[in-house]
Amino acid sequence: MTPQERRHLAEAITTNPLYSIILDEMEIGAIEALVNAQTDEHRLTRQLRVQAIRAFRADLDACLDTREPKSAPA
Repeated sequence: MTPQERRHLAEAITTNPLYSIILDEMEIGAIEALVNAQTDEHRLTRQLRVQAIRAFRADLDACLDTREPKSAPA
């Protein structure tokens, strides 16, 4: 898949109004569950869920950025 195809698909997802609503609610719920976790095992599970949601958002944002990286000065 080319970067332009990835960008197009990421735009299709992120422009949907449900994208922000659903991910915001998922993240808020996961953070609340993390704060209220009773055991270390539950805390770790909730923390991983929050990280997965944030990683998904970051991955979509990265797909939207198709600019060529600048080369380092010689």
